[in-house]
Amino acid sequence: MRNQEAARYARWAAMAAGAIAVLVIGIYAVRAISAARRRHAIPTNVTSAVQQQTHTFSYNGMEGNRTIYTIRASQATQFKEGNQAVLEDVWITIYGREGNRNDNIHTHECSYEQKTGTVRCKGEVAIDLKGATPVSTGPIPQSMQIKTSDLTFDSQTGQASTPAPVEFSLPQGHGRGVGVSYSTQAAVVRVENSVEFEMAPSERTGGLPVSLNAASLEIRRNDRAVMLNGPVRVQEGDRELSAQKISVWLDENFHAQHAIVEGHPSIRAGQGGSAFAVSAATFEGFLSPEGWIQRISANGDVAGSRKTGAGSDRFSCEHVQFSFAPTRNALREMTASGNVAAQTQKGGVSQDLKTTALRVKFAPGERPNQQRIESAETLGPGTIDSSSGEEKTQLHASKFTTQLDEKGRLSHLLGGPGVEVRRQGGNPSSSAAAEQVSTAQSLRAEFSASGQWSTVEEKGDVNFQQGDRHGSASYAKIDRAADRVTLTGSPVVSDAMSRTTAGIVTIGQKSGQIVAEHGVVTTYLPSAEGHSVNLGSGPAHISAETLTGSTSSGRVVYSGHARLWQSESVLEADRITIWRDEEKLEATGNVVAVFPQTSGPSLKRASRAKPSVASSGSSLWQLRAPQLTYWNEEGRARLDRGVKAVSEQGSLESRTLEVHLGPGSTTAGANAAEASGRQLSSAVAQGNVVVHQADRRGSADTAEYTAADGKFVLSGGHPTITDACGNTTSGRSLTFFVANDTISIDSQKGSRTLTRHRVEK
Repeated sequence: MRNQEAARYARWAAMAAGAIAVLVIGIYAVRAISAARRRHAIPTNVTSAVQQQTHTFSYNGMEGNRTIYTIRASQATQFKEGNQAVLEDVWITIYGREGNRNDNIHTHECSYEQKTGTVRCKGEVAIDLKGATPVSTGPIPQSMQIKTSDLTFDSQTGQASTPAPVEFSLPQGHGRGVGVSYSTQAAVVRVENSVEFEMAPSERTGGLPVSLNAASLEIRRNDRAVMLNGPVRVQEGDRELSAQKISVWLDENFHAQHAIVEGHPSIRAGQGGSAFAVSAATFEGFLSPEGWIQRISANGDVAGSRKTGAGSDRFSCEHVQFSFAPTRNALREMTASGNVAAQTQKGGVSQDLKTTALRVKFAPGERPNQQRIESAETLGPGTIDSSSGEEKTQLHASKFTTQLDEKGRLSHLLGGPGVEVRRQGGNPSSSAAAEQVSTAQSLRAEFSASGQWSTVEEKGDVNFQQGDRHGSASYAKIDRAADRVTLTGSPVVSDAMSRTTAGIVTIGQKSGQIVAEHGVVTTYLPSAEGHSVNLGSGPAHISAETLTGSTSSGRVVYSGHARLWQSESVLEADRITIWRDEEKLEATGNVVAVFPQTSGPSLKRASRAKPSVASSGSSLWQLRAPQLTYWNEEGRARLDRGVKAVSEQGSLESRTLEVHLGPGSTTAGANAAEASGRQLSSAVAQGNVVVHQADRRGSADTAEYTAADGKFVLSGGHPTITDACGNTTSGRSLTFFVANDTISIDSQKGSRTLTRHRVEK
């Protein structure tokens, strides 16, 4: 909720306060009128005792030892004919049973009809109402003056009335109406038509005049209640309250203390190019004896709206209550409950809040008599929906708390425990724009001056999900400008292909870019589609200092002591790059690769003479080079820029080396599905090749090794083999078998010569 809403609610509350104050004035005025009518019935008893014209007439109405009222007249005349008496220059002073009143009624002349008991004052009647004379330390009482004419009192029915207009005034304002009736039996005063009242500007009315119009006004003295019957309209500056009925209850001193506004009440206002309105089934207000508003509430289908050139706001709930600071009509707190909903639209940004209950606290604004929202909190679970263009964000928590700055702009939002954030951007049908869902124990969101959230921090058991991507950590921060999520505190991220742990992980939400640092370990699952790492059986693991990549492009780079291991296969390098879609792997910088080779039958026979392989029946090749590229679909690895390869079968050096990895062998009784993974089946070395096998050294432009036959074939250039004794053998191609020490020579003339050498073991 924005600070502008606080100002609107403050103005609505001030309007209601003005209406209530007006009612109090009207009540007091009509109460005085009713008292005057009742006093006019008194001459009935007096005139029955007067038989002649007298001067300085005086009569005291007593109750026990207390004087209730005094009637004075400068002259009283009894007419025998017509049984009529006339009192002139009449003054009636009313003290009341408690002696707390000093009301005076004055008129020039009243007539009394003895036969019917009717008293009629045709001329102008003036009524001055005020409290009793105060003690020296008390405040000076302020009076109310009422003027009317043609007042009639029926002593038999106790009804006083006049069809004439009535005017009343007091220090705060003045009013008028047409026709007054007063029932002494029911103690009800009614102004029949065209009730109007104007209140002078004051601190209580925000420095603005207040006017009130009603169809009729009714005062129930015994109930200390005032009823304004509609249509009723209260105007304060550019603000207007309208309703069908306004009821006010008074305290013992006839100060307004409780008011109810009914009959489709609404408040409307327009100011500075904006317009707002609020309506409810009923409005209710409570005032202090001094006239300050204590609290105001609206009940049943409460709805508020505001429109400006910049946007619009709406608010709805079942019940809302405003409390005010003592001695000044300044909003202190607002509490709303029952299906609370608030919507704001501004500059293409829409924000909606839904909750079961909401509390808002207010503080002084930048200008005098201005207020702003200081903070707001939901008193139950809440949901906040925000949308801007194609981006949609939803926050849900068991409780939200907001803080606003001095300019009334939302500063930050706290949520928890139990928070869920849903965000979707771009075309929802695009896989790159899949909905992002995160959960945590608590949340803190920071907002920019435009009202958009800038960062969101989540703490405690954080989980992040987007499509098949999942992340977890102790802490997460979402940065709107950078469009990324940063996970710390043992973060784990995974997708259909892999699972990665690190000290810190950063994910680009739309771009799919990912960066992991500090102790990175990734596990690639062998069952995943598009598997780009398949050097052996089971899952593949990669560790490094840093991981960078993109889930959209499928390219991932591991750098800083990168190491990959899968079953018996191992790959180490300064940097390992994986292309998911191309199913390709590249290692650069100090590359060391270890691939297993399943021994063939000839090698097994040789091993009986002297064990040279592991008990599993396989031997390992260790390859070193500046660069290695591996194509998963072909099972082919290429090493470049100077290669060294070592195994139990021999070693070689060359400029390049291509290694083919085929399906591994199966154990006895096992089926093909239980193969031990890919293993080295052949290798082709090119460029200044040198092969060492036992005490023999071979050289050529090309050397090909076949694991199944256990043989090296040298070709290209001038293939030569030299043994430990210095014997040299050359030919167009030379083939020697590791297991049985056989060398096959293909001469340039096409003839083949078989030479056997005993290999020293």
